[in-house]
Amino acid sequence: MIPLLFAQALRVSILGGALASLGSQDSYTLSPTVSIEVHAYTSDYNYYPDLDVKVDLSNLPGEGINLSDGQFKSLEFEAGLEQKIPEVFPKIYAGFGIATRLRGEQDPRFNAAKYFTAGIRFSTDNRDSYLYIGAGPDQRLNLNGLYEGVAHINGKIKLYNYEKANLSLIGNAILGGQSSLVRIGIVVGI
Repeated sequence: MIPLLFAQALRVSILGGALASLGSQDSYTLSPTVSIEVHAYTSDYNYYPDLDVKVDLSNLPGEGINLSDGQFKSLEFEAGLEQKIPEVFPKIYAGFGIATRLRGEQDPRFNAAKYFTAGIRFSTDNRDSYLYIGAGPDQRLNLNGLYEGVAHINGKIKLYNYEKANLSLIGNAILGGQSSLVRIGIVVGI
């Protein structure tokens, strides 16, 4: 039996809002974004790792997103495993991802930029807020497709909750030796 196929529970969040990008080689840009996060709990007893999947859709600055006809310019996908260790608060996380474009690139990349990451994740039980700190090889900062060792920081903080909707602050940073990218935004989610 493969435990990931028999998830005990799924938590799905859909977030929409604006994301500001700040990079060591870029000027400030503001882009619309939609994020879909899925967390599959595989065991009540922490025997098996949980599965995390995140898809971010965004557009170029000043352009809107229309999901009904698939009009978005950028896709980032990440999947990873998160394992709780008994008697330890942070969880171990390892994942991989792809991105079609970054930093306001006007044309999509011929090959999607890939990255791998491993680190620790602090999160609330209901996944409304989390902080991930890790590192790994990443192609997203290098336009030539070369891997660069970078630090990854991702987080979400729920600011306000009204019935099933919430307002959250999200952010992520890719910190490399030659260049960096920091994105922060406000999103409304269900």
